[in-house]
Amino acid sequence: MKRLMLPALAGLMMAAPMMHASADELIYLTDDKGTEIFMDAEFTGPYFELASYLESEHILTFCGPASIAATMNSLGVERPQPYRLYPWGLFTQETVFTPENQKVKSYAMVEHDGLILSQIATFFENLGVKAKYHHANNFDEAWLRDTIKAALADPDKRLVANYSRKPIGQVGDGHVSPIAAYDEDTDRVLVLDVAKYKYPPVWMTIEDLRTAMATIDSGSNKARGLVVVSK
Repeated sequence: MKRLMLPALAGLMMAAPMMHASADELIYLTDDKGTEIFMDAEFTGPYFELASYLESEHILTFCGPASIAATMNSLGVERPQPYRLYPWGLFTQETVFTPENQKVKSYAMVEHDGLILSQIATFFENLGVKAKYHHANNFDEAWLRDTIKAALADPDKRLVANYSRKPIGQVGDGHVSPIAAYDEDTDRVLVLDVAKYKYPPVWMTIEDLRTAMATIDSGSNKARGLVVVSK
């Protein structure tokens, strides 16, 4: 059964890591160790649903829309019908900009400086699901671990992380991507990456993820954090 999973991982193994963390060493899904952790991980519930719909962000500031689209598609809710795909339905990085979401932040403004944590949650809510955001200064590692485990065990829930790349030693700063798995033995979380041209999915420790979330987003002057999405 585990060998059968390997081909399904290939789609997220195209990018090569550029550097490793200055904290605990990052382990990429493309590494032998990364694949081994996945095979032994206790919580992998939404991985395949998310991986099937994960697209690379269209531009550098579209990590939020790309994460929202993949998350919505993975939940199996009713999808919009983009003109060019009619009659098929799909959430895309364009169709998440409904009239309601354009009022939250317009396409042009997101092109300029992306989405902050609260706006990500509001985009989700306007698309018909429940979403609650949590700033990292309001939770500790134990809460983060328990919340991740509970959400990954629930087929109707998803997690989207808003964090900075700097504390974990990657190139860049603020970023948004879905969380897809957790391994208890290593206490590591698998964070997918919608900047697929830059990094493959990465296993980072709960401690490092919380530290990366606790950084200040200049767009809000508040800590980054986590969005819990419910169908």
